[in-house]
Amino acid sequence: MQLFILIALMCLINTLLPDFIRNYVKLSRFWKGTTTNALLQAELDAAREELNNVHSAQHAGEYARKIKTMRAERKVTDAEIKIRSTQQMEVLKQSTIDTAAYYVSKVLFSLVVVIVCARHRQTPVMIFDDSFSLAPLTGLLSFPTGVYNAISVPAWAFSCNFTFRLLYGLVKK
Repeated sequence: MQLFILIALMCLINTLLPDFIRNYVKLSRFWKGTTTNALLQAELDAAREELNNVHSAQHAGEYARKIKTMRAERKVTDAEIKIRSTQQMEVLKQSTIDTAAYYVSKVLFSLVVVIVCARHRQTPVMIFDDSFSLAPLTGLLSFPTGVYNAISVPAWAFSCNFTFRLLYGLVKK
């Protein structure tokens, strides 16, 4: 009975834990807030200040004013592009971390389930009496144990994983 509960609990955790970790990582970033590089922000502010100065300054001619305005606008555009690319790289880094956390947790917990199944493969999880018949699947359900009318650890782990993933997929949608 102990294996029955242990394997069911591990399969449930294996189903829920990776998404929980992924969502926790996203929420923790939300609490921290977004950070923009102060140096890039200062560069953008300086470029905008220069553009304002060019607009308000008196120039010798229209051509000189147009050239200075175009240069100042180009500096503002370049600073905005740098900030946007930095933010995109940060988002890419965060999504890489999310994906790695998801798969690492999934692989580690699946490995724990496989190790438990391998160590207890000869132990039946449940043995039914002769009044309950598993007739067409008796050999398959009790495969490594060799006990008649029993459910083995690998069969129980497979059925728990399948059931929990199916139910979680239905609830998640």
